[in-house]
Amino acid sequence: MTINKREAIRYLGFGKQQPDEVTIALIDQCAEEISQTAECRHTVRRFPLTFSEDGMPKAAGIELQSRSLARNLLGCEEVIFMAATLGPGPDRLMNLYSKIQISKAAVLQATAAAAIEDYCNSIQRDIEKKINAEGLYLRPRYSPGYGDLSLAVQPEFLNVLDAAKQAGIVLSEGGVMIPEKSVTAIMGISRINSKCHIEGCESCNNTDCAFRRN
Repeated sequence: MTINKREAIRYLGFGKQQPDEVTIALIDQCAEEISQTAECRHTVRRFPLTFSEDGMPKAAGIELQSRSLARNLLGCEEVIFMAATLGPGPDRLMNLYSKIQISKAAVLQATAAAAIEDYCNSIQRDIEKKINAEGLYLRPRYSPGYGDLSLAVQPEFLNVLDAAKQAGIVLSEGGVMIPEKSVTAIMGISRINSKCHIEGCESCNNTDCAFRRN
């Protein structure tokens, strides 16, 4: 698997500052360990999309109460639901080092976050190719817990995807996904080419876009 080390550095909070050689070496080491222990799995399903009278999107029987998501899905007739995970291996590593070496645990967290992001990007690219072949276009990912889309939809979302069986993703009693480095996301399918960045609105300078999610 690939891990964008620039993203790991960003997650560590360095901003535009370059880490020292010791930190770079630790990032390289952690990236290698995450790559070796990750067991990437994902599941995706495609559903028709409708909108309620008050403009809220609905798919797979789930009411998605989010004005921001509704704006992002303007012009869409279908959606993709996705769940992806790095598996339990990275969790075990992070738990181990949180007890014996906090600095390495922090870097493992950052590299694992970059890894799951890269994995989701690769899944999205594969979906996009198939969607484009139908003359349709894919919108960027939008995850529960982002903006005004509540995490309360997670149980229904994972259930519809059969995520426990298909990807090994479950929710703790506190509503946290296990394995920790797991992502759920919604992607709109449209006949309109919005020319959206795969990385999402944060990477796009078009602040006047009608589909912008924030």
